[in-house]
Amino acid sequence: MAISHTLVGLSSIVFLLTATSVQAQSVPPEGPVSVTFTATPIPPPKPMPVGGGREFDLLNQAMTATNDEGNPVLNNMGGRCQFSRLRDASAKTAELHGFCTYVDKDGDQTFEQCDFLPGQPNKCKIIGGTGKFEGLQAELVITVEPLKSNFEGISQVVGHKKGTYKLARTN
Repeated sequence: MAISHTLVGLSSIVFLLTATSVQAQSVPPEGPVSVTFTATPIPPPKPMPVGGGREFDLLNQAMTATNDEGNPVLNNMGGRCQFSRLRDASAKTAELHGFCTYVDKDGDQTFEQCDFLPGQPNKCKIIGGTGKFEGLQAELVITVEPLKSNFEGISQVVGHKKGTYKLARTN
């Protein structure tokens, strides 16, 4: 009986020590970024003609991001992006500029600025964050693949963000 009480007591201590040592995942000071994301516009954009065969609209997108390597940078985060888009139907080009904000389970955020220019790689850069992402900087190349949606009027994409990041703590 004394042995079982001792084992229960030791098990309880081990459990408490393990539970109290669980903390938010720390961010290595630098490294590669390989992220898979999804984007769904909400509500679907309604373009406005601006002359010369061009249309302007604003995009508001619901996002998800998962780091392919499990690194905390853009891992298991939900987000939102807002872009201005200028489309030229005759040239079949589009130019987008905007920002994205992602949040993780701890409430820490990352902030991204994106510029997609015709004939150039789609690029975003992480320009900071909060909590464990404070001082985060990254240069990212974005690739996007439209998905066939079975929800009429809603488009969806899956994409990848590739690049490197650096954590430049400000304090």
